Amino acid sequence: MIKQIETNQLRLRGEIARMIAEVPLYAGRDLPGEDLAAWLLTQPLIGKRELRRGFPKSLLRAGQDLNSSMEDGTITLLATSGTTSDRLQVIWEWTWWDPQEREAMRLNARVAEAMLRPGYHEAVLTTPACGAGACHLGDQSMQERTIDGMLFFNQSPDPSYWSERESARMIEEWNTFAPVGIEADPAYLAMLCRAARQQQRTLSSPAFITLTYETTTRAMRQEISRTLDAPVYQLYGATEAGVLFMECEKGMLHMNAQHAHIELLPVGEGLARVVVTTLGREWMPLLRYDIGDIVRVANIAECACGRPANGALVQRMEGRASDCVARGNELITPLMLDDAMMERAPQMFQWQLSGDTLSVVGPGARDAAVAASELLGRAVRGETVAAIAPEASGKYRLVRNAS
Repeated sequence: MIKQIETNQLRLRGEIARMIAEVPLYAGRDLPGEDLAAWLLTQPLIGKRELRRGFPKSLLRAGQDLNSSMEDGTITLLATSGTTSDRLQVIWEWTWWDPQEREAMRLNARVAEAMLRPGYHEAVLTTPACGAGACHLGDQSMQERTIDGMLFFNQSPDPSYWSERESARMIEEWNTFAPVGIEADPAYLAMLCRAARQQQRTLSSPAFITLTYETTTRAMRQEISRTLDAPVYQLYGATEAGVLFMECEKGMLHMNAQHAHIELLPVGEGLARVVVTTLGREWMPLLRYDIGDIVRVANIAECACGRPANGALVQRMEGRASDCVARGNELITPLMLDDAMMERAPQMFQWQLSGDTLSVVGPGARDAAVAASELLGRAVRGETVAAIAPEASGKYRLVRNAS
């Protein structure tokens, strides 16, 4: 273990030195000192604003030719979903993304076993603009939405208004394709599972489900588990930074340490911000990039799965930092709110807090509002709504206009 840590530190030091020497955004910084961890803490964090400034030239290594590399298919330009801030352009490097995503998934033994099966194939259910940079909005055939053996189900920007015909089409495709693995936005999958039960249809159960793209609430997990007999795991990352954590078969989130150096900066009792320095990335390398999300750090050093932790273990993803609410000196995360409200209103399906108004789809708006009021220390009014609109990205925000 000590030898592996030393090897990782040597690699990180070398990659940082290359970034400083070759990438304009980091030019002029001093090289890391003997204490690498201490040096990192002296370096400024970067965010989307810094990445936008001078894009793409500020992020190109010396000698890289963006146009020719786009022409030969080495890279492409994508945009993040922009749920909480303006969309960010990203230099997408296929030869880096796919290996690091697969390596992250293999941190889970059950998923790794399934991926080795002959004829392994996956399907994706999320916003139509969020699947590996491909857009499937409109009326495309199943064949047109199948890329490299991966089927993308959804073609609608707002799943709250899927028609019975649209959800029936996806259910039929699901059962015909019979995916071994499912990668899904939890809100979208919960809605499809709910539609399947309402229509008295079944969905074939895959070997595993990975939930990604946005924060998973208890209600979303309930809807999924009621319909599908498959293990559900969290896979966490960002379009601009790669896959950073994968939930193992014992429920802990492990760092994808071969492809990222991840710092967890404390922001409250057990809570931390996620800061990443990418590894092995030729295009658009990131040095101390603040993802903008909050996680709950596990209070154990070793995981029951037996896999080396390679850094701090994470218990769960708590939500976006911009969606947290301050109560005095304490930070209330979206999932802390979700925990409190689900104890009082376990039948609610979906919720969103906007200012002092709590919108709830399903029963329990009044009870949920009481729980939110008690947790936040201020009056919250609950209202029952037929649907909650997603953001322009197609994703949902649990908390809007947080103070």
